[in-house]
Amino acid sequence: MGEYPIYTEYGECRDCYKCVRRCPVKAIRVQAGHPEVIAKMCIFCGKCVTSCPAKAKRTRNDVETVKNLFRKDVQVFASLAPSFPAEFNHCTPGQLAAAIKRLGFYAVSETALGADFVSDDIINALQARASGKSDAPGSSGGQKLFLSSACPAVVLYIKRYAPAFVPYLNDRSSPLLTHAAFLQKLYGKKTAVVFIGPCIAKKREADQFKEIAAALTFTELKQWFEQAGINPEEIPVDESREAGFVPRRAAKGAFFPIDGGMIISLQRKNAAFSQNSNMVISGIDNIAQVLSGSAFNNDCLETPLFLELLACSGGCVNGPCITRDDSVIRRRAQLLCYAESAGDAPGAENAGIPLTGTLTAKEMSTPVYPESKIRSVLADLGKYSATDELNCSTCGYETCLAFAHAMLEKRAEKTMCAAYTRSLAQKKANALIKAIPSGIVIVDKNIKIIECNRNFARLLGSEMEELYEIDPDLEGLDLRKIAGLGDYFEEAFLANAQAGFDYTVRYEDKIFHLGVYVIEKGETLCGVLEDITKPQIRQDKTVDWAQKIIKKNVKAVQQIAFLLGENAAETESILHTIIETHTAGGKKK
Repeated sequence: MGEYPIYTEYGECRDCYKCVRRCPVKAIRVQAGHPEVIAKMCIFCGKCVTSCPAKAKRTRNDVETVKNLFRKDVQVFASLAPSFPAEFNHCTPGQLAAAIKRLGFYAVSETALGADFVSDDIINALQARASGKSDAPGSSGGQKLFLSSACPAVVLYIKRYAPAFVPYLNDRSSPLLTHAAFLQKLYGKKTAVVFIGPCIAKKREADQFKEIAAALTFTELKQWFEQAGINPEEIPVDESREAGFVPRRAAKGAFFPIDGGMIISLQRKNAAFSQNSNMVISGIDNIAQVLSGSAFNNDCLETPLFLELLACSGGCVNGPCITRDDSVIRRRAQLLCYAESAGDAPGAENAGIPLTGTLTAKEMSTPVYPESKIRSVLADLGKYSATDELNCSTCGYETCLAFAHAMLEKRAEKTMCAAYTRSLAQKKANALIKAIPSGIVIVDKNIKIIECNRNFARLLGSEMEELYEIDPDLEGLDLRKIAGLGDYFEEAFLANAQAGFDYTVRYEDKIFHLGVYVIEKGETLCGVLEDITKPQIRQDKTVDWAQKIIKKNVKAVQQIAFLLGENAAETESILHTIIETHTAGGKKK
């Protein structure tokens, strides 16, 4: 299929790094300000997709792949995820199946049939392994820890990031892979199986296993319905009755999409399973916490423990491609209502179906760097001691140390650090203010100086220039006490406008042009002061200097403007206003 299941639409990305913050395994590389998924690290949980505010993280669309299947000499079956009652709550199962068939599918079957077969097999295997009658790895008294393998994102996580627990994974095919093998056994080799559900990781399964021709999300299915002009709710009763699930409805495997649903299914099939200890952990962050370290393992258990692990909090009914925006509680209730109406026996058609094999993945090793390299990176960020390490997580990493490691691994860039970027912004803003040949002063709403450049002090005379030498920037000085300039700024504040103001000011034997520009409405103003009595200081020189400064710093300004939104962007805006004013000839008051 070519592309990986998750990709970045760079034109939409706004460099907010929220995907880095939400990714549980930090499988995001940032280059030139743009985050991209690192496929070999990704577990395809979809958190980056659901958390991206700009919708720049996207899921590969496989609809065209399915349409191409329709043109081949195969019967294309839809394997409909058991979470469908939580997504399509305004139509009957028969209406949904009929609508899917109208798209071109030969028939529709429930993926939960595969869950039924997997449940039966797990019951038998757990009893054998816990009694020590198998070769399964574990203590001499038999294996006690059992981890479910139904969720592909969980399987990828354990194999890549918690390899010590791989021996305890149930080496059983996922319900989808089992279902695909079942349909091909029942209907022949010319059967192509397409999964439809809320899971992105299923696309990874389709890429690996030949039994699964493709995987569509509920999002893709709904978009396809819309493009084809099909509304499941409008399907006639007769057609919906005729288009039921083949070869029949699933049994208690229909419980699998909710957290605890697999345990419910196993308990309904074998009451003895309830005698074991069972636990549900949903949400990949919670799973990572449980499986971290070495304190929790098979040998520390006195009795068998079965862990049902689901990457999505609440289960598949809260998957990344569930499009309904109502509460997970309501979705869970609708799923339970449908699952309770299912029968108890799955039938015996699973005979001869291979039920082993999970997704393959390589263990991710963590490079070890010498302390000197780590400290060098932190120093580049302006962090020279532990007190400088804010650990604010705005970069996406929990600690500054973790961020430094990511930088050494070429997965992160300096500009992701808010503290570093803020410092850079201040330096750029200061450089811009000090470089311009005109006098620059920035004041607050109390007409107190926030910052000014040397040229401002020089224009006001030797005494002011000497004061500037003692107290650079003249911060806190009341501008109303200097040449009466405060009156002009007060007038600008009272006008409460966003536009700039121009004044002609007489001071001793000089005539100044004062431009007052709004930085933050009602809070901060910037004044640009020029001595128009000296011919050597020409307006065209001011324009030329401002243009050169903007051209030289525009890249940094654009970057800083997005990340911080104020200092650098405002400075650039002021400079542009200066150019426009002096080029066009501002109105004198």
